Amino acid sequence: MVPFVTGFVSPAVMLYDQSTRPVMSDLRAKYGNDTAAITREINQWRKSHPEPRATLSQVADQIEYVRKVAGVDHVGIGSDFDGITEVVQGLEDVSTFPALFAELARRGWSDNDLRKLAGKNFLRVFAEAETIARRLQRSR
Repeated sequence: MVPFVTGFVSPAVMLYDQSTRPVMSDLRAKYGNDTAAITREINQWRKSHPEPRATLSQVADQIEYVRKVAGVDHVGIGSDFDGITEVVQGLEDVSTFPALFAELARRGWSDNDLRKLAGKNFLRVFAEAETIARRLQRSR
């Protein structure tokens, strides 16, 4: 299940996030619990250090990497919309999934491969887990 966590998807975002840590640490040391001052200063810093954006194309790269390593029968969409604070450019919510599938189709994914990614793999794995759970319950 490939997540859309921007720092996982984009090396540039990950490096940016890492570069903000010492800045935030310095601001906390300087302003203590004055969150308004810290927010003002970090916003000023960000104006001169714009954050890179993770892109739909990079998510497609991640999905293709998982497919290459694990196979098309073992990849799915995780998104993590319920836990992320920043979204991938072009994948702001589930309504943008068709753009991701169009990108993968453009890269040569078949309709069957896309169906597996869209949920067929997830349903197969959970059906297998239920079968195993039933067997374990009967064996007790």
